Amino acid sequence: MVSKSVTILSFLLPIAMVIGTSIAIYFYEYSSTVLLILIALGGLMVCVYVLILKSQKHRSAR
Repeated sequence: MVSKSVTILSFLLPIAMVIGTSIAIYFYEYSSTVLLILIALGGLMVCVYVLILKSQKHRSAR
């Protein structure tokens, strides 16, 4: 059985991808490439941070 949070995330993922792609295209056309790379690296660091926090919660729950 799939949990409710996984189902919600699977519906939100395509929407988030469209929004992220639109923002990337906007920055690519109207801004410098260095700024785009810095924003992408910042987003990647936030994703890694959230994954680390979630993995620590699963370890402490066991």
